[in-house]
Amino acid sequence: MLKITMKIEAGLMTFALEGKLAGPWVKELELCWRSAASTQRIYPVRVDLSSVTFIDAEGKELLGRMYEEGAKLVATGCLNKCIVEGIMQSEEKKVKG
Repeated sequence: MLKITMKIEAGLMTFALEGKLAGPWVKELELCWRSAASTQRIYPVRVDLSSVTFIDAEGKELLGRMYEEGAKLVATGCLNKCIVEGIMQSEEKKVKG
């Protein structure tokens, strides 16, 4: 299960995620993110992964697309930080390569 809380405050749109970013919940996050597309042009997007307990391959892929489109990924914990760093490094290689 994944809980998605979207809030706008201090000029920033935050998607706070809690639970597992896996299976059908990846699509749910993508739908929420895409439905906020017009607002994203006004506010920068931040994805808070602090309360995420698991991220599958599809979840990583979605986070990569979100990052590529300008979202800031924020994580705590060794595993989530490692996943976010991997996404950022992968995107940097695309830009350089």
